[in-house]
Amino acid sequence: MNEGEVTEQFRLVQHEVTLTGAALETLKRDHRAAIDALRLDLEGLRRCLLQLHPECAAHFEATRAQLVRAIDPEAF
Repeated sequence: MNEGEVTEQFRLVQHEVTLTGAALETLKRDHRAAIDALRLDLEGLRRCLLQLHPECAAHFEATRAQLVRAIDPEAF
């Protein structure tokens, strides 16, 4: 391979890396948007549940605490 071919290969690899980085940033942004939408949906459902059944507030917090301990014991 001569110097021109090596330079061209290097340029192509750089371009591919740039495109991959852009694709990853787009994917990351899309995932963050999806996570934000899920958080909003869950908060809406939680508020509806608590409006319909205010007595569930204590149960909700206790259940949430149990889940956090089961999933991430170091959180407490």
